[in-house]
Amino acid sequence: MIKVAAPLLIVLILLAVTSPAEEDYLKIITQISPKILRQGEEGILKIKITPREGMRISSHPEMIIKLKDNNNLTFPKVFFTASELSFPIKQDNDTIILDLEKQIEIPFKVQENSLLGKHRINGEIIFTAVTSDNWSLKTYQKFFSEFVSRPNYKRNKAN
Repeated sequence: MIKVAAPLLIVLILLAVTSPAEEDYLKIITQISPKILRQGEEGILKIKITPREGMRISSHPEMIIKLKDNNNLTFPKVFFTASELSFPIKQDNDTIILDLEKQIEIPFKVQENSLLGKHRINGEIIFTAVTSDNWSLKTYQKFFSEFVSRPNYKRNKAN
């Protein structure tokens, strides 16, 4: 019995990890540039948002990108609205939607005294999804991106 259950359990775990969640209305691709940053250096969080097939993102209420507070990093702000990010809007039948062709770039700085090693930027996108038959749902979807922090030897020599 155990010999049969173990392969089945492995298959179920793999399906859960590789299948998109039912509530994932967006495909969110994130990237940090550069991938390795030194203490005190600046980087850019790049976010590309693509709605799932048959979904659109309404322009009202506004889509918000919210970043989780991180003691090792400094952001210009912790949340950004679609209008601040200058997303174009367009009319699709009776709905005004966001044109999400543009990639978002959010600058950040690694603190001078940040911990070394792997760091994660966590956030969420709060949005109103509109289906092809004009049903709408206000929801959110989380995202993350990772980079590595190294010591800044120039800073240490100056002290």
